[in-house]
Amino acid sequence: MVGKKIKRYFELLGIYARMDLYSLVRDWKFMLIVIAADLISNLSSVSGIFLLAWKFGGIGGMDRFEVLFMLAYGNIVMGFLNMMGGCNALFPSRIIGRGQWEHMFIMPLPYAVQLTIGIFPFTGSGSFLSGIAVLCAAVHHIETALPWWWPGALIFHLCVSMVIVTAFSYLFASLAFYAPVQCEEISSAVIYGMERTMTFPLSGMPLYIRYPLLTIFPAGLMAWYPTMLLLGKRTAFENGYPAVFALLVSLGAAYFFKKGFQYYVQKGINRYVSGGHRS
Repeated sequence: MVGKKIKRYFELLGIYARMDLYSLVRDWKFMLIVIAADLISNLSSVSGIFLLAWKFGGIGGMDRFEVLFMLAYGNIVMGFLNMMGGCNALFPSRIIGRGQWEHMFIMPLPYAVQLTIGIFPFTGSGSFLSGIAVLCAAVHHIETALPWWWPGALIFHLCVSMVIVTAFSYLFASLAFYAPVQCEEISSAVIYGMERTMTFPLSGMPLYIRYPLLTIFPAGLMAWYPTMLLLGKRTAFENGYPAVFALLVSLGAAYFFKKGFQYYVQKGINRYVSGGHRS
């Protein structure tokens, strides 16, 4: 049974990937313009902080290319998440708040499989690809000698950062089960807030700012802290913190999301009028 679910999951991923590819090849000119605009937008989003670092020779103990590495790391994290779940899977409060979760009850597929909807591996890859390109340029200029296992550590920390972002989204999305109208966009507010905050190097910031951004609102774990670990600016003991944090947040998100779902099953949602329109 589990094997069939996994197989079906990847089959649906393939279907959505082909749909995305067809939208690309249907009109090459239009889609190339869209992808170019996406690349320019993503590069411009990191240029401000990098230009400041370039002018002042670094920020908070990080040199220019270490800052560039951090910005590229964050772009890869958000680029991959938006590419693979940027429609609704990454923002579950939208599905719950709009009453679409009830539509999933009648589908003959598990919820996790249904949440594959909305992947854009071709047309939505601008941020991800630009992040990889900028990361390679930053690594090329970084003077620190990197060990042979460093690429594996990079992939591990990228995955941990993605888990943290996704878990936080689902943790706050559980509120939408109780207040669907008010919390319909709470997931997007959380993710966009983390995305905008992750571009700031925390090295030179006071502790009363740094610690909340590594615990309560962990935007620092999306780019800055993993960068410090990967570049050898933290002790070996501190290497495990992001993974432990990701595990705890994931467990919390699973618990509260399940509790909210149980409440939702009992109460339902009242967002539709007799004419079928959302109130």
